[in-house]
Amino acid sequence: MIGTDGTFMLFLFNEVVFDVAEPRATALAARSPLSEAQLFNLGVAKTIKLLRETIFDDPDLAQNRPDKAHFLAAMLAWKTGEANAVLAVRPTAARGPQDVQVRLAAVSLVTLVQLRELQQGGKLTPRATNSAVWDHAPQRMQA
Repeated sequence: MIGTDGTFMLFLFNEVVFDVAEPRATALAARSPLSEAQLFNLGVAKTIKLLRETIFDDPDLAQNRPDKAHFLAAMLAWKTGEANAVLAVRPTAARGPQDVQVRLAAVSLVTLVQLRELQQGGKLTPRATNSAVWDHAPQRMQA
């Protein structure tokens, strides 16, 4: 998806690459139970809390509900101003959303384009994303 101004922004959500175009506009245009004012007032911490709650309810969100994952990707890109990748994992022993592990990263466009090409060819795997992104992302980007 290329924005109306010709921009695009790729965002890796677990093992799915989304184009969030202009993140704020994409998030505001998504079908969300939150009002525009509520979306504007959400900070990074509340956005990550929303992500944790959503992943706790559906650990395979990116595959099961790509619309919700796309919205959350746009929100994270908008609210962090620098992240373009998130790894959100619900451990099997998780008792609540607070146990969902979240890592954020700023990944090169070249890497994201390569991952998107693998995805378009049906060859993007969690192992490929781990090798390309998460094995190299600094731990300090954990949320």
